[in-house]
Amino acid sequence: MWLRAVSAVVAVVLFVSCCSGTEENELWLLLSSFEDLGITVKDLAFFVVAHGYNAEPTNDAYVTVKLSSGKEIYLTPNGASSGLADLWMTPPTQTSGPVRIISTDAIKKNLTYDKATNSDFIKAVTRTLIFPVAPLGMCFDGSQSLAKTYSSFGYNICYMYDPSAGGYTQGHLWVTVEDRDQRGKWLAADSYYGVMTDDEYYTAPYSFNDIKYLDSINPSWKVS
Repeated sequence: MWLRAVSAVVAVVLFVSCCSGTEENELWLLLSSFEDLGITVKDLAFFVVAHGYNAEPTNDAYVTVKLSSGKEIYLTPNGASSGLADLWMTPPTQTSGPVRIISTDAIKKNLTYDKATNSDFIKAVTRTLIFPVAPLGMCFDGSQSLAKTYSSFGYNICYMYDPSAGGYTQGHLWVTVEDRDQRGKWLAADSYYGVMTDDEYYTAPYSFNDIKYLDSINPSWKVS
């Protein structure tokens, strides 16, 4: 009899625990099923309430959700991370806000690169490839081919991008190659025209070492 009574108590405890856990799991599933990079604390609270939860924004810093068990949990918009929000057991001490996902020096703005004058280096860069490496107007693909080839020869490269360059619908992209013997000296290369010594090729609104950053500069438009 005592064992059955203990078993019954344990079963009740487990049942209550499972019920509480299920509610939290369902909320987490809801948050994980959607994405909104710009969602605010108020928007998040409205979204959670619209899905049947007791929730309200607290000081525009986080959302307080009160579960049916009486337990309170806390949500903050998580920006670029997957899902809509981060889940907190206690009120977060930091207010929500933008989260930097690109380091400050990954994309350089309006930087001028020192032009290389080493004749041996210029000859080596010129002779490494046969230009043009891509048709006129295909500078995005061509610049990636340049970067891949020069990198395979052990050179440091940097992409240069001017989104407003005349005659190009998406702007103009080219690369600069660093002289291994004179660090900080660079030679510009255009995928169609080849090695460039014009001063305009040594300054660009944006420059970066990885082509992935181009998507962070070029807007991706949507039409409703």
